[in-house]
Amino acid sequence: MCGIIGFTGGRNAVPVLIDGLKALEYRGYDSAGIAIAGEKITTVKSVGRISSLEKKLEAAPVVGCCGIGHTRWATHGCPTEGNCHPHMSADGKFAVVHNGIIENDKELRALIREAGIEPKSDTDSEVVAHLLSLDYDGDPVEALCRTVSRLKGSFALGVLCADRPDEIYAAKMRSPLLIGYGDGTCLSSDGTAMPRDINEITVLADGQTARLTKDGATVYFRGKQVGCERIKPTVSGRAASLSGYPHFMLKEMYEQPEAIARTISTECRGKRTGLKGTGLTLIGCGSSYNAALSCRPLLERATGRSVEVALAGEFLYSERVPAYGKQCVLLSQSGETADTIAAAEEAARRGYGTLAITNVHASTLTRTCDDYLCTRAGPEISVATTKGFTTQVAALGLLAGSEFASAVRELPGLAEKALQASEGLKNTAGYFDGGCVFFMGRGADYGAALEGALKLKEISYIPAIGIAAGELKHGSISLIEKGTPVIAICTDDRLIGKSLLSIATVKTRGGYVIGVTSSPEIAAACDEAIMLPPVHPMLSAAVSVIPLQRLAYEVALGLGRDIDKPRNLAKSVTVE
Repeated sequence: MCGIIGFTGGRNAVPVLIDGLKALEYRGYDSAGIAIAGEKITTVKSVGRISSLEKKLEAAPVVGCCGIGHTRWATHGCPTEGNCHPHMSADGKFAVVHNGIIENDKELRALIREAGIEPKSDTDSEVVAHLLSLDYDGDPVEALCRTVSRLKGSFALGVLCADRPDEIYAAKMRSPLLIGYGDGTCLSSDGTAMPRDINEITVLADGQTARLTKDGATVYFRGKQVGCERIKPTVSGRAASLSGYPHFMLKEMYEQPEAIARTISTECRGKRTGLKGTGLTLIGCGSSYNAALSCRPLLERATGRSVEVALAGEFLYSERVPAYGKQCVLLSQSGETADTIAAAEEAARRGYGTLAITNVHASTLTRTCDDYLCTRAGPEISVATTKGFTTQVAALGLLAGSEFASAVRELPGLAEKALQASEGLKNTAGYFDGGCVFFMGRGADYGAALEGALKLKEISYIPAIGIAAGELKHGSISLIEKGTPVIAICTDDRLIGKSLLSIATVKTRGGYVIGVTSSPEIAAACDEAIMLPPVHPMLSAAVSVIPLQRLAYEVALGLGRDIDKPRNLAKSVTVE
């Protein structure tokens, strides 16, 4: 999960690359580097944030009109300057930035060594630079085609060739890559990193390569030139700013009412959007899985049949039972989640009809599925998703049909009230000392509990367990001791009795219970409570999760964590 940027034009490329890398830093921030073409290719690399790279460039400026850049989230090899991109070929002819995984890295390393070249890094990406040099006979496009034919796995590549200092070369396979046109030509793994003057983009397809000049781009497939569609960009991350908030996560929490309103009034959907078929499976990863799980009761009520919810990585390796006539709904905030895209492809092979729910109209997932619904949540810069989750719940509410239409329309206003109620968590957050924390709920509240635990783990690094409340007594109760924080979520009046029993079970063992509820009875049974407005219990996760997001934020803030860029995490998980 790395970020790629490239630019060629009639101005200094370095500021464009640095600005783009800053916009891409949510994709990876272990290390960063740039390569600038000139009489020779010059690389500058640094471990850590983009600010460290900027300091190096201030000390030893580099100027050139064509260059590539990369911000890294380490997979192969620790974050060191040697492992940092761009990687150079041994003869200095090629510089390469790469997002993805080269699965036959060991085989290719052996081939390179046979040619007398010893790799200098631990990365899988370096082999691409050396292969390009071995495959080069004067035409960089032909060399790139030969090289990518050797690669197995996923890759988005940006390449400089010393013999063509005004051009960038690109290749794409199962990893997002865009070309932007404006005052110069830009290459990026994400539209958020494009310069402000970019007014059209081309989304490269799997198997395509490209040659970029300052005047435009030529796209190839299997070595032959093909047409390339230009579309208007739908998002600009350069426009994203903190707007007075201390962190993007807090800002994006407060954007949720408006984001949900855009989702439920959206016109950005395909022609055949809706639930159909004889069976339904929801698939996602991380927060998208939690959103799907929270809406299982809703969609079972709407369809009158059992609904399956699967993690994308597990669905891929489940038994390949034919599913003709059934439907699969796949959720991904970015539309570029590698496991989810692979699950969409696998679902199609099994005979499912596929429907994507994503925030990005021109994403790989929307192009892979039969149809899509775009949430239009807007750019989400913080690594820990907030409005991505709540808008996915709202989108699933849309799919549930007219029976729930009025309840769906109430969600923006209820989210606003939940934000106001969450203000009280500034004081509660000080209670957490780093020990294990439990989140528990039933039905839709179980999905919210999983999401609350995930948020706390992501940004505070405190161990947190989301659990179905009825499962507490089946083993996990052994971890409850005096002072253990337990967040009890209850938004369904039908489950008040069962919830009271779970709360009593925790308090008997000394646990400290914080209720997130609309029930005065539940609130009275807890040590503290955040009172929610009454909400339809099958759509409640879009509201109940908001105090859980704020709780995670306040705890992380108190611990001095890097809230928008937590350790070891990247925003868009584009490798399996």
